[in-house]
Amino acid sequence: MTNEPTIRSILEKELERKGYSLTSFSNRSGINRGTLSAILNGNPPKPIAIRQLDLITEAMELPEGYYYPLYVNECVDSVQPNRRRLKAFLLRCAEIGQTDCIEKVLERIVDDLNNIPMIFDIGEELYEKGLREESRLFYNVVIESEKYQHSERLAISHYRIFRLSLGDDAEANLIAATRFELYLNRLPEGYQMEGFMQLTSVYLTLQKYDQAEIYADELRRLAKTVYANYERAYKQSREFYFGAERELVVYYGQGYLLKGVALQFQRRYEEMKEYIDGYADLSWFVGLNDTGKQEVEKFKLFAELNMYNLKVLLGDKSIIPEYIDKVKKHPYEILPTLRVIVEAANIHGFFIDELLGQFDIDTELFNQNGNYYNKVVSKDRYLRLSYQLSVYYFRKKDFKEGIEKTLYALNYAIILNNNNYFMKLVPLFERFRPYATNEQLMEYGSLIKGVLKDAEMDYGISTCY
Repeated sequence: MTNEPTIRSILEKELERKGYSLTSFSNRSGINRGTLSAILNGNPPKPIAIRQLDLITEAMELPEGYYYPLYVNECVDSVQPNRRRLKAFLLRCAEIGQTDCIEKVLERIVDDLNNIPMIFDIGEELYEKGLREESRLFYNVVIESEKYQHSERLAISHYRIFRLSLGDDAEANLIAATRFELYLNRLPEGYQMEGFMQLTSVYLTLQKYDQAEIYADELRRLAKTVYANYERAYKQSREFYFGAERELVVYYGQGYLLKGVALQFQRRYEEMKEYIDGYADLSWFVGLNDTGKQEVEKFKLFAELNMYNLKVLLGDKSIIPEYIDKVKKHPYEILPTLRVIVEAANIHGFFIDELLGQFDIDTELFNQNGNYYNKVVSKDRYLRLSYQLSVYYFRKKDFKEGIEKTLYALNYAIILNNNNYFMKLVPLFERFRPYATNEQLMEYGSLIKGVLKDAEMDYGISTCY
């Protein structure tokens, strides 16, 4: 037995304390008097619907969700909890941020594996509504409790958690990717294509280009297979559904584009043209809707810009003015364009001071995250640009500016937990340490001290002797 007060006893006391009769409170709340009586005095009492509880709370002039912790027992204290009422309560808790109540309910219903499909469905509904962090609670329960290890439900839950886990922290992204990979081939085709595309992007930012190539190839293979089935259905006037969040032409084009990017980062420039050609003109796709046609035009632009990239990286600096004129009409492409041009300048030994003076690199480009590229990709590009600028200024023997850019890039790499660039930038600074001012040495020492302090906290060791 428990001595905890029930929700009904609390409501009765509050009505009495505020001097409400059933009739007056019925008028105030908009709930039928007979219904109120059945809820408070029935034998057995009538269950309270979540909408009724919200009306009661509002009529009591109490904060939204005030009675939810007490309502947990209303939902789960029975041999056969009413799933419809349970689902309505969990959805409402998610909408107003009552995660403690969600956790309490899930903890009490998860032992009954018959509830797992409902828990998964609620997670999906929340995810589609944009309540992504709230949906994570439900997917985690499915992952921990699903008994059928090859179930589609389990694979989709891992896919959702993977997508939810991607952020600024490069090492955290790697962990999320490696956990998800095991379940990728168990997903429906639409989810698989998105999964291949996301994994390719993650591995590109992590500089794991072999893995990126593998997934770009898999994306291209699957997109071609799905397109063949789609084309057949289209010509036969049959409906075709593959359940992806983007147009099929996007996955087809991205398979080629991402493969080309992986080759570019490995300086395998001669191989790039074949893959640029693969997405330069996708107007032959059958059944393109308006969105699909817009994507085709976008790929056409990407192919044009990447052909400029290829020529510049192969050493043709004469096309840079033409390239810049073109890219200024597409502001979101300035960041990746500058990164390529600075890298090309470093590879082939030319200088571009006048060009660099045309752009506000440290503010405008740094803040250029609200575009059609996701934030992880944009931040990775900015870090790569910052590193290449460090090399550029050292090559010019402008040591003060070179060290300044190195410290800037090092700080950014630490923020993003990008170990690959951290390991490039520390030796770069050390090589030119004799040229650093006292202020720059102090800033470098502070950055390294912060990293060491984090290591002490992570591993329980001391770097003090």
